[in-house]
Amino acid sequence: MKKILFLFFTCLLLVALFLPACAAPKEENVIKVGVVGPMQFIQGEHHWAGATMAAEEINDAGGVKIGDQNYTIQLVKVDSDEIRDVAGAASAVERAITVDKVDFLIGGFRTEAVYPMSDVAMDYGKIFLNVGAATAALQARVAEDYDRYKYFFKVTPYNEFFLVTTDFKMLAMVAEILKQDFGITKPRVAIIAEKLEWAEAMVALAQANLPKMGMEVVGVWRPSDTATDVTAELTAIAAKEPHIIFTTFSGPVGITYAKQRGELEIPVVSVGINVEAQKEGFWEATGGKGNYEFVLNTYAKGVAMTDKTVAFFDEFERRTGEFPTYTAATYDALLSMKANIEKAGTLDSDALVPVIEESLFSGTAGMNKYYPLDSPACPPMCPHDIMYGPGYQTGVGTQWQDGELKGVWPKKEYGAVDDFGDWRFEYPGTVLLKIAPEAVEKFKSAPPEVEAPPEAPPPGGLSFEAAEYTNADLGFSMKYPKNWKENKDEEKDPSVFYAADPARVPTIRVMVVEAATFADAVKAGMGASGNSDIKVGTEKEITLADGATKATAAKVNLKTTTGHNGETYALGVKKGDKWIVVAITTVALLVPYDEAEFSEIATTLTFTK
Repeated sequence: MKKILFLFFTCLLLVALFLPACAAPKEENVIKVGVVGPMQFIQGEHHWAGATMAAEEINDAGGVKIGDQNYTIQLVKVDSDEIRDVAGAASAVERAITVDKVDFLIGGFRTEAVYPMSDVAMDYGKIFLNVGAATAALQARVAEDYDRYKYFFKVTPYNEFFLVTTDFKMLAMVAEILKQDFGITKPRVAIIAEKLEWAEAMVALAQANLPKMGMEVVGVWRPSDTATDVTAELTAIAAKEPHIIFTTFSGPVGITYAKQRGELEIPVVSVGINVEAQKEGFWEATGGKGNYEFVLNTYAKGVAMTDKTVAFFDEFERRTGEFPTYTAATYDALLSMKANIEKAGTLDSDALVPVIEESLFSGTAGMNKYYPLDSPACPPMCPHDIMYGPGYQTGVGTQWQDGELKGVWPKKEYGAVDDFGDWRFEYPGTVLLKIAPEAVEKFKSAPPEVEAPPEAPPPGGLSFEAAEYTNADLGFSMKYPKNWKENKDEEKDPSVFYAADPARVPTIRVMVVEAATFADAVKAGMGASGNSDIKVGTEKEITLADGATKATAAKVNLKTTTGHNGETYALGVKKGDKWIVVAITTVALLVPYDEAEFSEIATTLTFTK
């Protein structure tokens, strides 16, 4: 008996020594997906919740089929903590790849963190589906270095250029309603935006574009993003008697603003960006005073942007008790990857890239299709970024109406045709925009508008208030809008003068270039300033404002130093072997090209020698 026991324990020892893997069997037919996000915040929570819904749906239906094998989705939570610690985000992704052995990654939120996180993924040749960072420059890297960044794709949101475009479309709808219903032909707009860097461009663009849209800007107010009292700002706004308040809020000040605006019953339409107003708890947080707040959103309860939207929204709300934010589109990311993997028949990243590039996927917020590698306008239409416009991704305007968040934009009767498509449509479930009763009463009781006579031009016969640049050494001067700020990096920019509108564009650049022809001078000068792909259009001879000096002018298309597609009005006068060139550049998606305005500035060039 002792001999038998000895042999038995000897066998057990041998098993323990030589077969340790029996305790942890090898994983087979599992696809590991790294879900990357700030998991202690709502953005990361919704990354995880959306991915969990998709993984359960896929696995319950049999998994992902590759060849004749079925694979199960296994999610790996990757807490990037990127809201609090950008520096540590890349390390979290690297651990997911090297330790957890994820096959691909979805998520990301803060642009500053997505840059290094995606770089780590590219180092390892891993597909990274960006579900959270809007910045077009992230996707522009695909065009700049395709071999490295070909594994990087965007799922949501559309980039900042399209964000601004949509914001202005919503504002234009309000202006048209005021015109049709109340005879208000030139709405007065108060701009209020939190004092954060991201909002600077939004404010400047609104100041530059609203007058061109037929609106009058009555002032700009910039409270803190965490302000708990904005009655001073709202009182000052009310004194200006605007018809519209145009908002740009991402922080908790959005609740403060909406609550106090409602308490003061300021008779306006409030429209724009207010992230807090996208959340289910907004109504309770404002005590119902946030009624009629109209904001840009990704989803709206009951609004069917596709046949998947309503079911997704309702199930997400049932599970979490919250409305889905745009980071919940990890649901779309995972389901689209299932389709792409099955079509490619492999998990190999290089084989998957062309399949993803050609994919067309109906998601929960619209149709997902990618801009191609040869896209002529990057940004905003950068390779591997989602297409914008009717039939693709549009976003949705939502309004709080008596405790419910309703979809109110796009609306077919207020749409128009533009470069992105025909906006004369609406999604099923969309309702009419409502205007607060106090605003209706004010608008109806106002006396009929009488169009004011055109303002007299400023002294000097120019349509703008002018500042002057003088170059005593070369004997010339020129005028430019007084509110344009002079700002030139002496080391990087060889121009003799540079200034920019507060909206960042247009810019004015004065260059002195030794060249044989006008076109050569423009290309050399603009190229030396960091621009590229410079194409000089048809040249024409003009006369400067002095009535005597002849100059050469042309429209120029180029890629700006920031990678945007720029349009330039260039004017040059040759003096000896040198050209004095004035170039006024804009990015049309931000501020449209206006040859009449730009030429008026450029032709103020005056010579004293």
